Amino acid sequence: MIKYGVGLLLVWLTLSQAVASEDGWKLVKHSQQAVKTFNFDVSFVQQKANHVSTFRWMHGIHQGNGALGIQTELEQLMTQDGYGTDTFRRDNFVYYAAPDAPVVATLNSSIKELPAILFKSPEVLAKLFDAVPGSSVALSGRNAQLVRLAARDPSRYSYWLWLDAETGFPLRVNTVNEENEVLESWMVVHMQLKPSLPAELVGLMNAQLPAEPAALPTDVSSVAAPFTLSWVPAGYDIISQHQPVMTRSGRVMASWLLSDGIHQISIFVQPSNGIAEAQAFRDGATTILVVPQQNYDVTVIGPVNPKIANQLAVAVQ
Repeated sequence: MIKYGVGLLLVWLTLSQAVASEDGWKLVKHSQQAVKTFNFDVSFVQQKANHVSTFRWMHGIHQGNGALGIQTELEQLMTQDGYGTDTFRRDNFVYYAAPDAPVVATLNSSIKELPAILFKSPEVLAKLFDAVPGSSVALSGRNAQLVRLAARDPSRYSYWLWLDAETGFPLRVNTVNEENEVLESWMVVHMQLKPSLPAELVGLMNAQLPAEPAALPTDVSSVAAPFTLSWVPAGYDIISQHQPVMTRSGRVMASWLLSDGIHQISIFVQPSNGIAEAQAFRDGATTILVVPQQNYDVTVIGPVNPKIANQLAVAVQ
């Protein structure tokens, strides 16, 4: 009888967890639909360590004329802390406009300076995280529902999302480590939903912008780099491997770009700068690690903890 009761309890717990996860992903989908379909004008702050930056983010859908009525998604991100780079998006083209510099175009369906967790499909996220609904709290004067995207791999960061209970719009996103320490915080401080395209975005529809993305650096060497990367973190794949090129910071002997579908990690091999020991820096959730080897340095940059970054550095052979 006791064994039977324990079995029922385990079945109930399993079903409860499955229902909770399903409810969590429904909330995530609702939030992602809000940032892709609403017309809005919001201001948010992004905090990394002791540094706080403020941005204005506008988004809207332009309804085309004629029988087809083709829609165009428009978006703009601007810093409110002084001069900086303005970012625009028109459907799958993202443009960067810096003072006294030509506009640069890239191919992307979202602006990479915004939290990637808000734009990647739940099918991709579900491979790496469990969605766990939490309690409701008052946030920015609105009722917010907490959803925790808990990383399945303890070496990976997790995310806590607070979503507006009425609209599903994300009000806050915290990036946390295994000890639930907040590494970065993204929080909306003003939100205005609009019935139509924000007036500031109307001009973007017909603006003369580059029709082609910026060309990537080309290989200037016909000799393959004598380096290999023998290990990558769980869930990551090598999405590109560049041959030796020249950069503004000096010659790059080899490099790799890793992705898990959400984040990217860059690894560079350069001639030694003469540093005696490894140097690590943190910018919120981003680790910057430089590890000296015999006659070259390995630099790892990405949203991983220093231990993982070091494993990647020593995996370069």
